[in-house]
Amino acid sequence: MSPASSSEEDDVFSWVGIIMYLPTSDARQRKEITEEFFSYRSLARSLWDDYSAYEHWAKIEVPKDKDELAELQARLRKRFPVDAYNKARMELDPNKVLSNAKLEKMFPVLEPPHQTK
Repeated sequence: MSPASSSEEDDVFSWVGIIMYLPTSDARQRKEITEEFFSYRSLARSLWDDYSAYEHWAKIEVPKDKDELAELQARLRKRFPVDAYNKARMELDPNKVLSNAKLEKMFPVLEPPHQTK
């Protein structure tokens, strides 16, 4: 499930780093830098679908907003075999020893619809 993988042998991958350092201990300045980071990230994000771009797993910021989280989950589901991944997680790690809150939010296990008799 690497963002830099494809079944197409001619696909080309590249990385774009969005990094802004917080070198100061001044709270106001750190807040301004953080706001600029998210503004720039939002601008870059607006191009992702046009270029089939996906961020690195370590760089994903799990949204606190419910709608933004649903959008992230749908985006990941569109690109990666989330159901197969979740099936493997449930079979190989039923006690979620290797899981964390970030994974649980990004890859929620969808319950199958209940069948009525």
